[in-house]
Amino acid sequence: MQIKVIFANVIQGMHHIGYNEKKENVFAGFHPEKYVTYFAKEQPDILCMAECLFDDENGQSAFVSDICEKCAFHYYKNLVGEKAFFVKDKFYGLSICSKFPIANYEVLKLANPHIEIIRPNGDYWYMHDKYIQKAEICVEDDKKISLINTHMFPFQHFNKHFWDEEFREYRQQWAEMLVPQTDKSSLVMGDFNTVGISIKEAFPELKVGEKMFSLVNYDGKKYQPIYPYDTQIEYILATKDFKLISACEDMVYSDHPFLIAKVEI
Repeated sequence: MQIKVIFANVIQGMHHIGYNEKKENVFAGFHPEKYVTYFAKEQPDILCMAECLFDDENGQSAFVSDICEKCAFHYYKNLVGEKAFFVKDKFYGLSICSKFPIANYEVLKLANPHIEIIRPNGDYWYMHDKYIQKAEICVEDDKKISLINTHMFPFQHFNKHFWDEEFREYRQQWAEMLVPQTDKSSLVMGDFNTVGISIKEAFPELKVGEKMFSLVNYDGKKYQPIYPYDTQIEYILATKDFKLISACEDMVYSDHPFLIAKVEI
């Protein structure tokens, strides 16, 4: 059986076009409909989103509803993180959309280092909480996939690196939530914020190359200056029982490439 999966950081429905001389985001407006049209064209079987757009703090979302209608997703799980900072009166967080039933859904909270910083413009920033969506996707009567969707802490905005030795215990706690603990087929998707370094080097506790492998790999340099990083920071990781059929990334409306993979299970 073949399935198509996508991970996308959709930057709260904004159409990102680059940065100004102050390295601030420049947008061509608020256009969630562009994302809906894009996913409708791609027709994935499973879509995981970070910075997904919600209408209220309870996870109601016309954006997700439109995607589900256009992509024939009969199942979805939304997780609100906090108020949107690009779009007034909206919220953002994580979402899993699926053509297959979603079972055993749970939310896990990542251990937070609680770092604070005064930004160059004088703003006070503190590290907000981050979460994991964890579920089983029932692709067939006798076949289930363990699925994780996450968006990890942006240490780069606090002049820190989560791969530094001082955060080793945090990495170990995160890995306990992310690394498959059984032989069950597993997918781990997310924006890992591994800025300037590969995920294998940044997060050795994940055992990438041992328990899991990356389905989509790209060179961040080819998407600059729209993409602010010279390394890959978002990943779709899979256990080795998945057979990769095709993989690509697509830089469209977001400030992050969308990752697209077709696998056989």
